[in-house]
Amino acid sequence: MLTDLLSLVEKIPQEDYPASSRVHRLKTLDAYVKRDDELGFGISGSKIRKYRSLIPELRKFSEVFVIGGPNSNHVAGIVQLLIENGISYRLFLREGYGSGINGKVIKLMTPDSQVSVVSRDDWSKVESIAQKQAGPETFVLQEGGSVPASLPGALTLPLDIVKNESEFDHIFIDAGTGLMSIALILGMAFMSKPGIVHVLLLAGSEEGFIEKLNGFHKDFEKMFDVQCPFPENFCLRFPTNAKSFGATNRALFKEIQIVAETEGFLVDPIYSGKLFYEARRLIPGLSGSKLIIHSGGAAPLFGFL
Repeated sequence: MLTDLLSLVEKIPQEDYPASSRVHRLKTLDAYVKRDDELGFGISGSKIRKYRSLIPELRKFSEVFVIGGPNSNHVAGIVQLLIENGISYRLFLREGYGSGINGKVIKLMTPDSQVSVVSRDDWSKVESIAQKQAGPETFVLQEGGSVPASLPGALTLPLDIVKNESEFDHIFIDAGTGLMSIALILGMAFMSKPGIVHVLLLAGSEEGFIEKLNGFHKDFEKMFDVQCPFPENFCLRFPTNAKSFGATNRALFKEIQIVAETEGFLVDPIYSGKLFYEARRLIPGLSGSKLIIHSGGAAPLFGFL
């Protein structure tokens, strides 16, 4: 089924952005780590995967409206590629724009005249606000780039995991808007791979994730004109420490320090640091082989040092 999924994904136009990263054993955990942090720094880690298929779609439009938080890894990453490809864009950012590492990077690249700041009170209506200002040749890009056009690129993650016939009983991945974790779940289900995908929901609700999974499952079958069993190979989890999105504390930074000192790589306090904290708590109680997806995004760490 690996070759089946590969042939389907390769039918969709994609950029030649990195789609393969290392897997190696950890020293302080009975697990392996997939180093998607090595796929990019300015464009953080695994996000470059979904841009492989998203950018060819965005080139079809005269402008792109990008929706995101004021310190979004996604906004900081996609803006770089929009500029590189000469694609006109406008940002619709939640209030707080210009703060934090990513906020400063966004401000460095984008004139204020191209930014619409949306208040927290109006944030639930941000897509409607953007759509009202969009023309017929405008693509409104949802938070996190979570649109069907990003799915083929995101599916390079499960393909990359199994390309060397590696199989894991447990795979841990973090989720913000959730597309990368959903692509991993769908890809593994389509390839009939065993094991459970443990998704750490750092934003949103369980109901919202399931709704997105249902939507992308339909997109998968329609896009590739195939049947895909509805996945049951996943488990949704929430942080037990620094539970709110963006929250940090001493215990979390201790985890970041442990990973840096003993494993030799950096994790951030918003996504990957929380994933490693939870994996360290859960892995001793699980049997079989385990893999942690390090999705990247270490740059925000420097805003906390």
